[in-house]
Amino acid sequence: MDSVRRDLRDALADDLDPEADRASAADTSSARTTRCSKCESLPAPGSKLRYCGRCETAAYCSKPCARADWATHKLKCESLRQSHGKALAAFVAQGGRAKDFNQSSDDLRSWFLKVPGLINEIELMAWTHRSQEPIICASAFDTDVDGSTIRVAMMPRSFWNEDPRFLDTYSTAQREGIRLMFGEASFSTSTKYLCMLNAERQGEPWMTIITTRTFEADGPIRAVKIIDALTVATRPEDLADAFAYFENKLTEQDARKQLQFIRHRARSLHGCTAPQGSVPVPTRALNTEVAYMMMQALRLAFDIRLTGLRSATHLNGREGVIRGQDPAEEERWTARLDDGMCVSVKAANIVHVRRGDYRRVSP
Repeated sequence: MDSVRRDLRDALADDLDPEADRASAADTSSARTTRCSKCESLPAPGSKLRYCGRCETAAYCSKPCARADWATHKLKCESLRQSHGKALAAFVAQGGRAKDFNQSSDDLRSWFLKVPGLINEIELMAWTHRSQEPIICASAFDTDVDGSTIRVAMMPRSFWNEDPRFLDTYSTAQREGIRLMFGEASFSTSTKYLCMLNAERQGEPWMTIITTRTFEADGPIRAVKIIDALTVATRPEDLADAFAYFENKLTEQDARKQLQFIRHRARSLHGCTAPQGSVPVPTRALNTEVAYMMMQALRLAFDIRLTGLRSATHLNGREGVIRGQDPAEEERWTARLDDGMCVSVKAANIVHVRRGDYRRVSP
């Protein structure tokens, strides 16, 4: 029993190491991202997460959470410490200062999570392939400014557990850390997923962050279920779900503007005569527009196929993405086809299609 308490003190370095008592980038920005390793809550505004004094990786919102998590954390603390040490050494070898490493890691994490649509793309990929126990890997060059170089890939367990390319790229400590994360009693692929954020410098790995994330109950998975329902049928409940989504996810002012815009289009373009302030009567064209608006809110690409064109029949069957409302004609949308050609079409001539994994809108 005494040895357990001594290990706990060592790991937390007198409960929590002052040197590791740093605020993550999440704590100092409006888009806080780092969560307590035990209760998974975000730090309160103005407060700091504290880090395990041994591995400097596990973050906690309080001493009670750190103590309560020790039985689980101690199984992987040493591997995380080794991984942290090697990453720190590589950072210093490439010209960084040791004291800047933690902040650089936090800044990198924050930068990735602020790229529009990226986390939605990652979460949907993890959900789609959850039966394969994947790691979702996002990689970018350290010179990237707007996220245009980010590559997102799904690495199933069959790859990261056996493939030489993975074994040659990541350290033994990193691989062991991944296995420990997947082996946690609380880890379930239906509720959580692993995400690996990589920064590359001159074609070589520079900094890697491996983190566990939780699927949001009312996040992108819920949104795309509504979108799929909107684009395969015209049921009133699906449009009502879309309205509720906007009301829950947007600010009150933004939600009001968005719903007013939809009601205006329903009345003026789609012939809806529903009572003022109610959910419009669904039509295929209106549903397609609302589905696009939801995807736009997620910053994800809205893949489409053209159909029913009479004056440009040669374009029927062509595929591409919607880029936005046509500024010259209210009832039309601008689509960029796969060969780069841009066309202006009505919603009635658009069919939403799924083409592989969801992906964010390119910058």
